[in-house]
Amino acid sequence: MSEPTGSRPARRGIVAFDVDGVLLRGLFLWRLAWRSNPWTLLRSLWLGFLLKTGAAPVEVAVEAAYRYQRGRSIEELCRLADSIALRKGAAECCSRLKELGYEIVLVSAGVPDQVIERIAGRVGADDGRGVPLETEDGRLTGRVVGAWHSGEGKRRSLERFLAERGYSWGDTTVVVDDRSNIEIVESAWRSIAINPEYPILPVASFVIHTRDLREILEFLPEGRRFGYSPSEAAARHEVFRKALHSCAIAVPFVAMWWRGFALWFVGSVTLLLILSEVFRQLGVALPFFADVTWRAMRPEEERGIVGGPILYGVGIWLALRLFPLEAASVGIFVLALGDSLASLSGKAFGRTLLPHNPRKTFVGSLTVFAVGAFIAMLYVPLPSALFVGLMASLLESLPIGALDNLLLPVVTAAAVVVSTGLWM
Repeated sequence: MSEPTGSRPARRGIVAFDVDGVLLRGLFLWRLAWRSNPWTLLRSLWLGFLLKTGAAPVEVAVEAAYRYQRGRSIEELCRLADSIALRKGAAECCSRLKELGYEIVLVSAGVPDQVIERIAGRVGADDGRGVPLETEDGRLTGRVVGAWHSGEGKRRSLERFLAERGYSWGDTTVVVDDRSNIEIVESAWRSIAINPEYPILPVASFVIHTRDLREILEFLPEGRRFGYSPSEAAARHEVFRKALHSCAIAVPFVAMWWRGFALWFVGSVTLLLILSEVFRQLGVALPFFADVTWRAMRPEEERGIVGGPILYGVGIWLALRLFPLEAASVGIFVLALGDSLASLSGKAFGRTLLPHNPRKTFVGSLTVFAVGAFIAMLYVPLPSALFVGLMASLLESLPIGALDNLLLPVVTAAAVVVSTGLWM
């Protein structure tokens, strides 16, 4: 798997990749469990739950998982690994790191040694260290050899590899996602947590939520020419956020047809967002919702609960529930369009910052006022529309962070009611 001596640039260090959830899109032991009989599957699912919640140590869970698979052939495990898709950009990322002079090693506390070798071949890694399993005539006995499947065992295994290659922890970057890697994260000079479990968040050097492994190159200055530049990533991120933000414009139209359904739909989506965030802290990705959250979150939100989308849903639901449909529609439209356009115009043309909130500009506030007044004019007389635009602009300018997602539709709808007496 190694390249000939002299064909590579000067050595820069080691990049060690965890395998499950980092290089592979699926978890190896989960896939193995799904190919088992129903009883083994149920036991494995329960074991996975205990592991994810921290009730079972990694080594205990791995030993039990392979005990359930007694009699399986090593070749069957290798074929299974070959069928699991690599994360997008995995092979390209490893290739580009090697071009820069890094050596690539794969480490895993849950994937067998023989399987790691197959995966290392697929991504072009220099070496790999996995879990040694005892076999007889090519079949598993159900026993794990040694203690390499523990967090400390993984650290010692990688340390041995570093010594063999003439490296130290100061030359090492680790790319990880779950709690089994805490020991190597604490030892390595640099650590990149990709779509991580909560226990990894406080100790990782960098955190990134992505489906494309090439984006880790942002954190290696010499690798940026191969990956996405920070400015490109920021532009793509902002466009996605604002497109998502604007989706709420559909809610008033749905409410005109059936208000009860609109309330149910917004409430259900908001509840699923809350559940998704709870599961994400445990390292479990709720399909679709976790992916959207990963793509939309800001860097300062990466190490905790992402409250913006939740407050967004709650604000829309409250506006629909508390106010007449005309007033609620104004509030929701201002949230969906005014807030998005204010952000984009402020970034593009804003030069003068607000004295009470240096994160925002006069241009952004004027945009909210104009959009709010224009939308309100479709429902109320001009004087009332100007009052609504002013209230929306003042609220949006406040340094309240994601709380404006909750307050903007509610306060704007209330301004419509107060200025026109719709409740009377």
